[in-house]
Amino acid sequence: MSLSEFKNVLQGLWAGERPIEHGFNEFIGHADTVRQLLEVAPDPVRADLQALYDLLAEARDATGMAVLGVFPKLCDPNLAAIEGRISDFIAEHCGVRLDDGRYHVGELTGAPLSTGWPGAGSPLTNNRFPYLLDTSASNYFSNRYWNGAQAPEGFVSVPEGGRVVFAGQYLRCRYFAFHPCDFDTNTLPTLVDKDIDPDSGSCNPFREPVSEGSEQCFTVTMVFEPRPVQPAPNTIYAGEKVNGGANQAVFLLLRTTDSVLGANPPNSTGVPLPSVTVLDREGNVVEHHPSCFPYDPEQSYPTETTRFASLPIPDYRAVVAAGKFSARSNWGLPYDILASDDILYLSTPYSTRLGELLVVRAKALRTPDTPREPVFAEGIQIRGFTITNYNFWAGICNDAVVDRHLHLDADGYYTVVLSSPENRPANATEENAINWMDWGPYLDGQLTFRMLLRTNPLLLRLKALALGESEDTELQPYLPRVGHCSRADFEREGWGGAIGE
Repeated sequence: MSLSEFKNVLQGLWAGERPIEHGFNEFIGHADTVRQLLEVAPDPVRADLQALYDLLAEARDATGMAVLGVFPKLCDPNLAAIEGRISDFIAEHCGVRLDDGRYHVGELTGAPLSTGWPGAGSPLTNNRFPYLLDTSASNYFSNRYWNGAQAPEGFVSVPEGGRVVFAGQYLRCRYFAFHPCDFDTNTLPTLVDKDIDPDSGSCNPFREPVSEGSEQCFTVTMVFEPRPVQPAPNTIYAGEKVNGGANQAVFLLLRTTDSVLGANPPNSTGVPLPSVTVLDREGNVVEHHPSCFPYDPEQSYPTETTRFASLPIPDYRAVVAAGKFSARSNWGLPYDILASDDILYLSTPYSTRLGELLVVRAKALRTPDTPREPVFAEGIQIRGFTITNYNFWAGICNDAVVDRHLHLDADGYYTVVLSSPENRPANATEENAINWMDWGPYLDGQLTFRMLLRTNPLLLRLKALALGESEDTELQPYLPRVGHCSRADFEREGWGGAIGE
């Protein structure tokens, strides 16, 4: 294929002039975008575009057991090299370079101390493709369990009829929960902090005031049994898949949000992680992992060293969905890929092609100012929310803000401006109650609100309002309004230059 044909297709995609096949499954559009470039790709870039297309198409089409193979491929650091070489080709032959051109196929350095929770995620370890695990204010820890003998490598074997017992302290954070995911990576019912009964003599700080020095311990059990109509307290049922059928594997995550110690450096909120004990059918101990802190403060914390280039391929959603909100937690794929079942996701695309700035404005929902006040304090509307921005191709959370760090105006509204550093408006300052976020060296992006807890009736109403399924005048001020504008317009008119009254 000729270079001129490739340039024409790329320019047409940038201009939004080429039709893109798309649907509820967002990978349809991403795959079709790459397909159009692949069909006219010159030889030097063809193999990399083919590899990128094959990955997107596999994720788009995966069902059943095939899902298990998709997640590791989406997380493979070698994807940085594939995208980096494509970026280099476009820079050399099309004259488009969005960043400094550096990329690196790295690795996850270091390892957590806890053998019971060998998987760990934080803003330092998981802030890259596919970004579904919330890294904006979170730490999470994980392990994998197999029901029966002959467990695959990396799984803990739980004997038939046996169980796993987790004993620990309530974590010191805004939110935590046990998230079991089935063999297909779909999320089973979670066990949330406030619903975990305390041990005898202990108290649950997510339910009631606690005095300093009081015991705050719990015990949770996981069994490979179908969830009954009346589930037992503090029990995770993992015997049946979300879509039906016996479930043999569990990917269990212990998620935390807004630790009292902050998200960086990574931490378990100041208390040890729960101990993990595997028991057989008769109650005999088969395997035990003691409670401990996840990291040694005397050593360096685990860090992901992979770096993605800024791939100058457009995100088709910026054209077809500009200004619209989606509540999809996983790109609309027919499986969860471990996405949180406790979070309401509201996302909208943006693009430098639509303006130098994205402006967001809404009235702030009342959230607890932890740890100063408890999560059940009077007047609390929701548990919390974060605002994050991403680029699909890099998969990176470029910037994030937690609700209690937002600067509000006299009427209780927040205004957030997203731009590159060089386009930051002079009036986007704390003194003017304007919050600024860096959208990075990317052509397009995705703004995502993560709101807890999704079962909150108020958030269910907000979701219906955001998706155009209801008219809720009471909640209308809390629904974020978004719009693009130039830096000059914002400096002259403020947020009204992008949104208007």
